Amino acid sequence: MSTPLHNEMAAAVAQLREQQARLERTMADLRAVRASATSEDRLVEATVDSQGKLVGLVLSGRRWRDLAPKELAARITDVVNRAQTRAAENTAALVGGLLPQGMDLDALRGAGPDLDAMFAAAVDDATAGRWAR
Repeated sequence: MSTPLHNEMAAAVAQLREQQARLERTMADLRAVRASATSEDRLVEATVDSQGKLVGLVLSGRRWRDLAPKELAARITDVVNRAQTRAAENTAALVGGLLPQGMDLDALRGAGPDLDAMFAAAVDDATAGRWAR
């Protein structure tokens, strides 16, 4: 005979398994993310992965050889930056579905542990004798 507590636990476990499967699908989708951008003159094409790492660079034709090194570098940089922006947008769209409603992914990107505050708190604790052996 099932008890209400047993039913609640079974429902919680089922929900956890659903979330785990959803997370695994999202992680697989993230690994597959690729984004590309091409220069207006079609000389340069860059492809990046979900983390914005360059995974492909194509210099088409021979006209790129006539460009000054700084100009070619600027085109490559521009194309890579645009590809990275697209990859970030695609990644945000995938990850956004995992976040609780109202949580801002852009705010999370800049957030992280405040190491200075953590270190200061540890020093304060140590000097106050809270870590005495």
